[in-house]
Amino acid sequence: MAHRLLYLVRHGEYVSDRDDPLDEGTLTENGRRQSRLVAERLRQVPFTVVHHSTERRAAETAALITAELPGIPVRPSDLLRECVPALPEPEVLTPAQTAFFDGLPPESLDEGPRQAEAALVRYAGLGRGDDGEGDGDGSAGEGDGDRSAGPELIVSHGNLINWFVCHAVGGPASGWLRLLDYHCAVTVILYRSDGPAKLVTYNDASHLPPELRGTDYPADWRI
Repeated sequence: MAHRLLYLVRHGEYVSDRDDPLDEGTLTENGRRQSRLVAERLRQVPFTVVHHSTERRAAETAALITAELPGIPVRPSDLLRECVPALPEPEVLTPAQTAFFDGLPPESLDEGPRQAEAALVRYAGLGRGDDGEGDGDGSAGEGDGDRSAGPELIVSHGNLINWFVCHAVGGPASGWLRLLDYHCAVTVILYRSDGPAKLVTYNDASHLPPELRGTDYPADWRI
């Protein structure tokens, strides 16, 4: 596996129809502004491919970003959808987190870790993901198993991005819950052929004005 940089961007701010359990959210005006600004930030990066979650809010974000990156292949994947990548031990959870996990469908708690592991194999180049096999989610295109040394962009969701970061730095399985990520912030991980991964940057929102940073968090969490 060649050295390469993997850029990860969380989708923009969105709103969901709470009456529709299948609703995947659509970007707000703030979310569209965030997406256009991160696109401008990334315009000069020589990406070889853009991958994105098939959930609507991520697909909309990716469309706004790739409008500034003409000619680059775009590949949607179910592996990049929001998930619970690992179920932490009860003793590390706050009461609010315990209530959140208790309210999730059991199948999501079973499927999430499998999806997260498959995403690491596919996009971090771990294990069998570098031997030319496809995603296993039906989204792989011709040559999708070939790993390029050029930068790749992933537009996905907070949980999965934090899982990639946690894995890259050798954190515990519950570590993904300890990270705070903003909409359309940039995270970069360097994967090396001769050693462990390096976290280059996490949650970089310098391209966003203060009023567009961390808009889904309390005001005193917004830096």
